[in-house]
Amino acid sequence: MSNKSLKQHLLLNNSSVAIIGAGASGLLSAIILGRAKFNVTVFERNTKVGRKILTTGNGKCNISNINISSLNYYCHDNTLINHVLKQFNFKKCQELFEELGLDFYIQEDGKAYPQTLQASSVVDVLYYEAKRVGVTFVLNTTIENINYQDNKFTFSSEDNIQSFDKLIVATGSKAMPKLGSCDIGYNIAKDFGHDIVEPFASLVQLVSDNIHIKELSGVKINAKIILEIDKEHIQTRQGDLLFTNYGLSGNTILDISRDSSYALSIGSLVTVKLDIFPQFNKDVLISKLTKRVKNSYNKDKYFWLEGFLHKKLIRYIIDNCGLRNGIVTANEINKKDIMTIVHFIKNIKINIIDTKGFDTAEVCAGGVNIYEIKTKSLESTIQKELYFVGEVLDIDGQCGGYNLHWAWASAFVCANNIVNHRR
Repeated sequence: MSNKSLKQHLLLNNSSVAIIGAGASGLLSAIILGRAKFNVTVFERNTKVGRKILTTGNGKCNISNINISSLNYYCHDNTLINHVLKQFNFKKCQELFEELGLDFYIQEDGKAYPQTLQASSVVDVLYYEAKRVGVTFVLNTTIENINYQDNKFTFSSEDNIQSFDKLIVATGSKAMPKLGSCDIGYNIAKDFGHDIVEPFASLVQLVSDNIHIKELSGVKINAKIILEIDKEHIQTRQGDLLFTNYGLSGNTILDISRDSSYALSIGSLVTVKLDIFPQFNKDVLISKLTKRVKNSYNKDKYFWLEGFLHKKLIRYIIDNCGLRNGIVTANEINKKDIMTIVHFIKNIKINIIDTKGFDTAEVCAGGVNIYEIKTKSLESTIQKELYFVGEVLDIDGQCGGYNLHWAWASAFVCANNIVNHRR
């Protein structure tokens, strides 16, 4: 058979593939399958593709991370995640995007962004390539009533009945519903007999019942953060922290939010302990504050720390550290008072009562149970020709580009397996 005849034969005997979701994993799956001459149709409930990608990395798109490993993920069985990451590591990710025309900018901490620092660049190159290889997009459409009969997936979309040989669920999770996220992927999985690990918000801001926290709203600092659950130390992080009118935010808070969110969901007591001067030990701080008292020249108790601490933090510390009553000026502060202040500075306790939930969560933990997913193909073990990729699965990563990398990696492995096992 000539090359031309072979190409025509493949086109006439293509498998048709429906992909539900035009996010990161859906777009890359479509490109790989489209290049292999599959008939690919992507269904998206939003009016545009890649809407959630556009918000990642504060609009810059933290596309991956050079430090990718299974240690960056929460997964009940590392067999699947290890296999996927072995097939699609950081180098493979960078090569793929460079081939699409997108160069990487890599920060010192390992986070990778598009060279343009524009998330729109990522969406644009993916959408262009998908269209170039013949992928059909059906936007502003919700899929309903999926059935499998006579070796075909049949479902309705906007009153049209369509049939496909294979179905890839790339719907994402419930995180950020304002961007079109919903539970359709979980519902599809349940309809075909899959177990869903109850989703909960991850990479999300924390809510406190501390009535004074509003006084610090807008203050951003570098702090050491200790997470305690039921008074037991769980983890320690250091980095940026943002006080808000509801509680705590910032990348370091996002790092501890998964454990916090789960603990809250089962009724545990969650406390965040802050050291707002991690660069100084206790003795150094005592020395510095003692010197400031000596040079205070009767400054007001709220002013003697001016130039050393944020104004809002000064008032918060003086009012809440347990200082003796009646102190008006700094020269009234004695050694015991200084030790009280230092102890408070290095042990500020914030009680956490909730998270901001799915509305602002960057990702969800939970999802389709991975024990019901084939490791090498991401195909369902319950329903043949049904695949799950990306965040809809019960795998989630830390903050820093790991979740987007999982979206690319799972799509890469799934789509290439379909290509390599074409009938």
